[in-house]
Amino acid sequence: MRLFFLLSLIFTASTTAQTQYEFIDSERLGNRAIKIQLPRNYQENSAQFYPLIVVLDGDYLFETIAGTTDYMAYWDDMPETIVVGINQDSTRNEDLFLSDEDHFPIDSGAKFYEFLGAELVPYMVEKYRVGRFKVVVGHGETANFINFMSFVKTSFPFFLFFDSGHAIVLSCSILFESICFFNVLKMNNVSFFV
Repeated sequence: MRLFFLLSLIFTASTTAQTQYEFIDSERLGNRAIKIQLPRNYQENSAQFYPLIVVLDGDYLFETIAGTTDYMAYWDDMPETIVVGINQDSTRNEDLFLSDEDHFPIDSGAKFYEFLGAELVPYMVEKYRVGRFKVVVGHGETANFINFMSFVKTSFPFFLFFDSGHAIVLSCSILFESICFFNVLKMNNVSFFV
């Protein structure tokens, strides 16, 4: 009986929250591979818009984030989300290229930064039902790159910046909306930390 239940669970999970593989033809970076996981009920809830989680180092961090969000959403511990991971396996050093003077992205690092806000997020918004709440997740050097985003004075499309190994950085210009989002989670007796 346990074996039947386990196989049923595995089959159900594999048919409801599958990963899609796509390529974005970027003006700044060329052809980039991305992984996308849609919520389990994405097709059924055609009027629903979902938060977006962008995962840097998607070549190894995507499955961890996508699996965690899918599991937590399944138990109503967090809202269902759209998760997109950027494969940086062979481009990580170029994507995270920083100035030695001020440690801000330059050259290929600046192009990657522009790709996130000017190409990837608009692509996801146009193709999928992405809501207003957007999060970017990184680890190690990509988390450091995310910290740069919190210093940018211009508008950037993310509300929260997560370093999967350490702390959360909030964008002050959108702090109110972030607090509202977490109040919704709190009203449902939910705490969600990455």
